[in-house]
Amino acid sequence: MFIELLAESGLSSLFTREALYVVAALVVIEGLLSVDNALAIAALASQLDEKNRKLAVTIGYAGAYGFRILALLLASYIIHNHWLMAFGAGYLIWLMCNHFSENLEEEEYEGIEPRAPQSFAKTIAMIAFLDLSLSFDNVVAAVAFARTNIYLVYLGVTIGIITLRLVAGYCIKLLEKHPWLEHTAFLLVGFVGTLLCVELYWDLFVRQELAVFNFKIIHEDSGLYHIQKPFKFGGIFLILLGHLAYEKIPVVRAVFRPIAMFFRYLFAVFARTINTLVYVLIWPIRVFIKPKRRTES
Repeated sequence: MFIELLAESGLSSLFTREALYVVAALVVIEGLLSVDNALAIAALASQLDEKNRKLAVTIGYAGAYGFRILALLLASYIIHNHWLMAFGAGYLIWLMCNHFSENLEEEEYEGIEPRAPQSFAKTIAMIAFLDLSLSFDNVVAAVAFARTNIYLVYLGVTIGIITLRLVAGYCIKLLEKHPWLEHTAFLLVGFVGTLLCVELYWDLFVRQELAVFNFKIIHEDSGLYHIQKPFKFGGIFLILLGHLAYEKIPVVRAVFRPIAMFFRYLFAVFARTINTLVYVLIWPIRVFIKPKRRTES
């Protein structure tokens, strides 16, 4: 009776041998995204003074859980809306670039004027957008591994929620012990956003598989295009190991520092351009609100 019920509901597809391989892959990728989310929340909160830091982290984790549950409920809608995923991907890339832009400014003006702690409201807003974007990417990552089985997508997002709960308590301590992990977290955030942008671009404009030496880099599945899993996993581990070597091995740092500085300036230009455009767009609203506030006061 129970087996027949599973068959009718489609849940029996979770217990096949092929599904077990997919679940194993989901545990790894969703776990990495959850650790990345927790590290990024800790990194953003670290810009606050000590009084507000714990509150910001608590709100950040609550938002991460809430948005993931919301993403779980809206999984089918999210995976069929390219503009929604594109917005999330773009925000992740901006977040990485903005982090390195601010870090570069701190180094350029070191010793001249210390930067004031980030405002609490702005930090909470950035954490909320981060949580929202990574929650969407949580769904997209699950879809990349299990596009033809919605139950595996649900399982993948659930794995992400559980993993986030397990690693949340350790990320602040880890960041305090190894501050350079803050940069790693934002590099991973930007990498996830870039992967999603490439796949969306391929879906909308290229629409053909990409192969090098008979090895597919981008493949088609049910009309959608995906970067092959080895490249996704390889990129994540390359960032982790590469940044570790850069921070811990002086020779590696000396060799790659010019390249790192080039990309930091490139990120800074991108972030400042976007920030300027946003400021110009919201300037009329700011002008309208300020006189109103003065009148009310």
